[in-house]
Amino acid sequence: MSPYLQLIRQKKFWIPVLIFFCFDLCLQTGVYRPFLKKGSFAANVVRNTEYILEKKSVFEPTILVLGTSVAYQGLSLETLNKELEPYGERVQSLAMEGTELVVQDSLVRNLLPKFPKVHTVLHILEISTPWVDQEFLQIHTLAMLGELDRRIAFPLIFDFNYNIKYDDLGFLAFKSVAYRRDIRDFVLDPSKRLKDIGRRRKEPRLNPWPHENTNLPSISMYPEAKDIPSCIKVTNPNNGLPAPAGSDQFHKKAIWDTCDLARTNSKEVTKTKRVLNYFHRMNILHGDIRRIGKENGQDIRIIGVIAPYSELIKDWRTPERNRIWEEELKKINPNTTLLDYQESLDGANNGDYYYDLIHLNKAGMHKFSEIFAADLPSILGLGQKKTK
Repeated sequence: MSPYLQLIRQKKFWIPVLIFFCFDLCLQTGVYRPFLKKGSFAANVVRNTEYILEKKSVFEPTILVLGTSVAYQGLSLETLNKELEPYGERVQSLAMEGTELVVQDSLVRNLLPKFPKVHTVLHILEISTPWVDQEFLQIHTLAMLGELDRRIAFPLIFDFNYNIKYDDLGFLAFKSVAYRRDIRDFVLDPSKRLKDIGRRRKEPRLNPWPHENTNLPSISMYPEAKDIPSCIKVTNPNNGLPAPAGSDQFHKKAIWDTCDLARTNSKEVTKTKRVLNYFHRMNILHGDIRRIGKENGQDIRIIGVIAPYSELIKDWRTPERNRIWEEELKKINPNTTLLDYQESLDGANNGDYYYDLIHLNKAGMHKFSEIFAADLPSILGLGQKKTK
């Protein structure tokens, strides 16, 4: 008899199996979701989506912002709404940190049907992303997909042409697998987690949108960082140098991470297989936005907005990159508008506006949002302001 068959015929084999499945079924009910580690990708997607839906009764949007941390940190919903309120428009954000296109599509498919008044999606784009798009599913992507509708997630990861491993399927299927690190941290330090939960519940939530950037540190606090080599040298976490006033070691490392990314990022600007796959994924995302819009009775307009990056990575901006973006978006849909704001924050004060090479700080968010908000009425073709 096969040893495997002998094993599964023993009663004691099924005891831990049944315990595992009972534990997982308990987690599947969502009982652990309120205890997710603050700041984790899973906790962020739960917190933001639930908050947006909670505020729907008092703040139902007509315009949605979609994107990654660049949009999450880089746009002030307060500024955009203040500009568009006289026209009767409301802007809400589905942008979240670390969201690859597959997660953005899952967010759209979960949330857009609940917002039938949305007629425009502002998709905040990053000029370099097609050349660094992921072939394999990352842990943070799986964590976010797992907190959304997994009936959507399973077919999506195949549609988006990921190289899928059995571990990925297990992560999505079993909460005990997805939460294993989170639960371990909870067991090791439960008092800290409970204090975080208590503080989170006491946090005032005055705005109807989920986030407004509060980061004050800037790249200009490191004046020696004049190019990528000098940036890597001065911000290296292991160089023994203290962070300057206003910065800290976390900020210093964030700059170093993006400088190191700039060092290793390929300068090759061609339509590689990875680039074409990125636009295949975007085609699915934009197609779902338009399809759901039609189901809601709206002909949704998608406006792509290329966000600004620090001048330290100015060589990422090339006419060839811009041409590829324009060509591929037109292939997806000729009616897609593409707006280029890469140079919008250039100048002597550029370093004051960036937390690191890619993400804006609070000052940068306000500056960019003011520039973009001033353009929005004409971009959207808005007419007369509505009288109260």
